[in-house]
Amino acid sequence: MKNTLIAIFWLASLLSSAQSRNIDSLKHILRASLSEKEHIKILLELCWEYRFVNADTARIYGVKALSLSQENKWPELEVEALHNIGVTHEAQGNYSLALDFELRALEQRKMLGDESKTANTLNNIGIIYDEQGNFKKALEYYLDARRIYERLGDDSKIAMVIVNMAIVLKSQGEYSKVISNYKQALTLYKRLNNKFGVAVCHANLGSVYYYLPNYDSSLHYSLIAAREFEEQNIRQFLPNSLCNAGMAYNKLGNRNLAKSFLLRAKQLNEEYDNKKELAFVLIYLSGIYMTEGKLEVAEQTVTEALTLSQKINALKEVMDARLGLAQIKAAQKNFESAYKEYQQFVTVKDTLYQKEKSRQLAELQTQYETVKKENEILVLRQENEIKDSRLNQSLLAIFLLIIILGVILTLGYLWKNRLKLKQQAELQATRASLRESQLRAVIASQEEERKRFAADLHDGFGQMITALRLSLSKEIVEKNAINHALRVLSDMNTEIRNIAFNLMPQVLMKGGLEDALKEFAGRMNRSGSVSVSVQVFDVNKDMSTDHRIALYRICQEWVNNVIKYSEANQILVQLVQHPEELVLTIEDNGNGFNTSDLTEGNGNGWKNINSRLHMIKGSIEVDSQTGRKGTTLVVLVPNSIALAA
Repeated sequence: MKNTLIAIFWLASLLSSAQSRNIDSLKHILRASLSEKEHIKILLELCWEYRFVNADTARIYGVKALSLSQENKWPELEVEALHNIGVTHEAQGNYSLALDFELRALEQRKMLGDESKTANTLNNIGIIYDEQGNFKKALEYYLDARRIYERLGDDSKIAMVIVNMAIVLKSQGEYSKVISNYKQALTLYKRLNNKFGVAVCHANLGSVYYYLPNYDSSLHYSLIAAREFEEQNIRQFLPNSLCNAGMAYNKLGNRNLAKSFLLRAKQLNEEYDNKKELAFVLIYLSGIYMTEGKLEVAEQTVTEALTLSQKINALKEVMDARLGLAQIKAAQKNFESAYKEYQQFVTVKDTLYQKEKSRQLAELQTQYETVKKENEILVLRQENEIKDSRLNQSLLAIFLLIIILGVILTLGYLWKNRLKLKQQAELQATRASLRESQLRAVIASQEEERKRFAADLHDGFGQMITALRLSLSKEIVEKNAINHALRVLSDMNTEIRNIAFNLMPQVLMKGGLEDALKEFAGRMNRSGSVSVSVQVFDVNKDMSTDHRIALYRICQEWVNNVIKYSEANQILVQLVQHPEELVLTIEDNGNGFNTSDLTEGNGNGWKNINSRLHMIKGSIEVDSQTGRKGTTLVVLVPNSIALAA
């Protein structure tokens, strides 16, 4: 699942003198004696003012304004009505209707020649395509709108497009770039004192931090945004921030508050008839109900979400709902239905995330940057032509400056070269130290394993063999002695299997990583003191032996440390295959710790994990804090490395 980002759309006020008038005053003016044109303008303003409060009411005013504008043949008012009606449909997730009205408005905008309003409509069309999951089309319209705003020097609108383009980046998983975009836009909005823009940036930051994952920051920004939207009475976007806050509370372990926020978001989306956002909230609530074991409620909830998603052709929500149904059916032991749902999930996923889309998005971005650079070069060339007429009068001064600059560059080069050599020496020393540390960790780990293996053989088998010899050494062996000997032999067989599993699980070699992790979890769960669960999605069956062993040992090492030190009673191991990388996540509900203790400690466990990661070219992140419950370990392994191994 993914929580929703808020796209911004704007429409310049139709009557600058009426910008500060509220709905009640507009209704009062509407009842007064007005000319036909003024009457239409007030209808349009009411449509615009109602767009965040009640989309159905807003559309009533917009449709009436459209009809009167067409009767009187006033295209400048007709296009505003088309645009406003499109906005009301988009707000409720009626994307086909919204696109139809906005494309009609765009055609008339171009004919009227108003660049600023043309850019507004281009931006709105981009939002609609984005909501439908058509990222290529969305970026095309966003880029067209941005070119116009930059040409007009409109900082507020530039910030708006920066926010909306960041949403496309988020769909590609570029979270660091997304946060940079939002903070850039937030700075512009604060400087412009644009409270709505500030609220939207806060809401979107809350959404992005959820996926880093940084749930404390996600909750912080989401609560700020919810308060700001309530103060501004913007009911369309308030549910998004409530939903994000609920999701963050769920990840932080406060399920009651999570459901409270999500149910409030569900109610507001139902009141506003926002189908897409309602579907998303239902999908997430279904996941919580499933976690609580309420499978029937979970199935009803996610089925409702699927119906809504299919109705508005929201492919991302259709995909998430299918996956949720597959998991619920599996939990109900209805594996045939679970398999069918999972097949449909894969079909939608392939449609939504084709590789060609990513390539085309990158090409469009490159085209935009190229055109921008060419324009900058043209401006510089013109400036240089003007300056050339003055250069002949200062040749001597330029010659002296060149000499001075040459001396400075030479000195700078020598200093930089010296610094570079010093850094290379330090880097080589660091690498040598790291290799030595990794080697010591591997050797220590091997020696520890040998000691443990010897102890297991001596303590376990020594005693059992002695007992077996005593039972069978008598001249006449009684039946009880034989039975006792058989039990000892059975215990020896079990002991041999345990030792063999710890040395190298056969299921890892024969059945693969998923089966080995689940068998490991089963052994941990037999103690009764901890619940270890394993979830594996789309993992490549052809993964190399080195990768399987390394990932298994990392899981084994980390889970054993969690059980030993954190007092956790629940551990979740997830292995997910993404198009570009393999992601291993281990979450627990134990006591947090200072992550610097890992690198500063003297134990070999952390060094052993890093040694294995170094062999498979992986990277690792640990999210934990002293005094906070829950720790998350994330390991990333590039697919190109895994397949080449």
